[in-house]
Amino acid sequence: MLNCDKMWKKSRSANTLASSVNTGLSVYRDKDALSNYVAAGAVTVGLFRLNLGLRGLVAGSIIGAVLGIPVGALVVGLQSLTGETTRERRRRERRELYELKHAEWTARLQMTDELIDSLNITARPEETNKDLERIQELLTLSRSNDVEKDSSSQ
Repeated sequence: MLNCDKMWKKSRSANTLASSVNTGLSVYRDKDALSNYVAAGAVTVGLFRLNLGLRGLVAGSIIGAVLGIPVGALVVGLQSLTGETTRERRRRERRELYELKHAEWTARLQMTDELIDSLNITARPEETNKDLERIQELLTLSRSNDVEKDSSSQ
C-alpha cells in the first residue's frame, strides 16, 4: 500500500522545482518557450531519480523531457489562444500603471504651477513693500528694546 501523504509531499516538491526551473529560464531568456518546459521536466525528474545512480539520472531526464513537451505545448497553446502571453500581459499592466502615475504626476505639477501663478497674481509689489517696511520696523523695535534691557540690567 502506498503512503499518500508521502506521495503528496513529493509531488508538491516536484511541482515547485519544475516551476522554479521554468520561471528561471523564462526570466533569463525573456520569453516563454516550449524548450523551457522540456528543460524543467528533464531537470526535475532527473533530480528525483538521482538516487538510482547515473542511469536513473539519465533515464529520468529523458522521461522528464518527453513529459515536458505536451505540458509545454498545452500551456503555450492556451496562451496563444488567449491572444496574450503572461509576460505580455505583465508588461502591458506595468506600462498602464506607469502611464497612470505619469498622468497623476503631470496633473499635480500643473496644479502646483497654477497655484504659484495665482499667488503671484494676488501679491502686489506695493503690498510687498509695505510688508517689508513693517518687518523692518518690528526688527528695529525689538533690537532697541533688547539694547534698553541690557543697559538697564547693568
